[in-house]
Amino acid sequence: MTELRILAPVVVDYYAVPGASLRDPRAYAQFWAKQQPAVDELLELLVPDSVNEGPGTSPAVVLEHTRATSSLNLYRTISDHAVERTFHVLTGKLAPEHLPGEFGGAIDALHVGVTEIGFRLYDHGLMLLELLADVQRSLTEPNDGLEAHLDDLQARAVTMGERVARETVQRYLNPVLDLLRQADRDEQILVAATPAGDPVTAEFGESLWVTRSLVVDPSESGIERVVRHWVKDVVTAGDGETTPADRLLDGDLDHLVRWLNYIFMDRTGAGGRMLPGDPFRDQWDALRYAQVFYGVLDRIDTRLSKIVADSAAPASRWDLEQLKGQLMSLSKRAELIIMERRDLSKYLKRAVRVEMDAILEFWDYENVLEQPVRFKIEICDRRLAELASRRTARSTMFTDLILLGIGVTSILGTALAVTEFGRSIASDPGTAIYDLGQSSAMEWIAAQPADAILITSGLVSVLLVLVYLFFRRDNGS
Repeated sequence: MTELRILAPVVVDYYAVPGASLRDPRAYAQFWAKQQPAVDELLELLVPDSVNEGPGTSPAVVLEHTRATSSLNLYRTISDHAVERTFHVLTGKLAPEHLPGEFGGAIDALHVGVTEIGFRLYDHGLMLLELLADVQRSLTEPNDGLEAHLDDLQARAVTMGERVARETVQRYLNPVLDLLRQADRDEQILVAATPAGDPVTAEFGESLWVTRSLVVDPSESGIERVVRHWVKDVVTAGDGETTPADRLLDGDLDHLVRWLNYIFMDRTGAGGRMLPGDPFRDQWDALRYAQVFYGVLDRIDTRLSKIVADSAAPASRWDLEQLKGQLMSLSKRAELIIMERRDLSKYLKRAVRVEMDAILEFWDYENVLEQPVRFKIEICDRRLAELASRRTARSTMFTDLILLGIGVTSILGTALAVTEFGRSIASDPGTAIYDLGQSSAMEWIAAQPADAILITSGLVSVLLVLVYLFFRRDNGS
């Protein structure tokens, strides 16, 4: 039997509050445990009317973080992950009849062959959609059209994955998230992924990419053509003259997970369900983790690029506070993602960790994503410093103008006050007797006309303005 397993990272409107599970593990676990009954009731209301009632006909969503964890004794066994809490927040299982928008009335072999639909939600605004389909009928076409049929299967798998992702998010995940937000109005556990009105909201429910994994029995007839065509575009370094397809067919490799088109040589007949104990369960877990870490950091990288581009525009919509808030949020999220990968690696099975690291290394994860994200954060920091210096300069200019206005007014006021004082002394015999000096300066000032006093004060003020502009230009250069 030949099966096709589809894996698609999907952007969703969900962010976990950073550190919520570490600050108070017990309260964090209690929150999720209390929501499970309400989620179960909600799912019963979301079942399409066309689904016949009966056991096993309802969609299932299981909240995973429902028990408190401890940092003690995490290395109990080497046969499973040592980490106590799953990396994903919830797990969902659907049947084709639960998605009538995509599967209602579909009669093609790919849709009819779908036997499993699942999704997992992760902390950083990402959902992994998984589909399993029996495509044996698709590979029993005449041999002269096999390659073209495989290309068509690949294209239809991508289209189906994108459509199923949209319907799953809209019909099931969004209502569940709305329910959880109502229970967490103080935003102690989860928050929206973007501010209200952000154009990024248009991306929610869209797939970043759709991977196609063939699980094939190498003993079946014609499988060599299937393998060679499926991985024809995959390039691996250091193979010399041996192609990946040759190594798979010769038995040197039992699976190939490199870029979008993956293949698993199912020599034991376990199938593609990837259950615990199946031959490729560790490799599939590693692929899940690799897709998550690459996907969430890719979203951070894309959003940072938009912020840098917007902030550099002449008519930027970003002011200092907006840019600072966006940068702080994204930079913390990026650091948390990088930290979680390091922490998770400590507790994974060695087979899973080695496979995950090999996948990410082939994707050049650190050079393509980690380093650019750090670089863009530095660019945003410089942009913040530049905007802050501009704001400081504007504030300084405003302060200087106020002080200049005070100085000009003081000059005029002082000149008028001295004139008035001199005239009052000259005309008041009662105060003149106290002026015992021999200077005639006050008499001279008192004798000047008011127009001369105003013109002189204005000239002095203009001189001060010219001096101010000279030193301002000198400091600016």
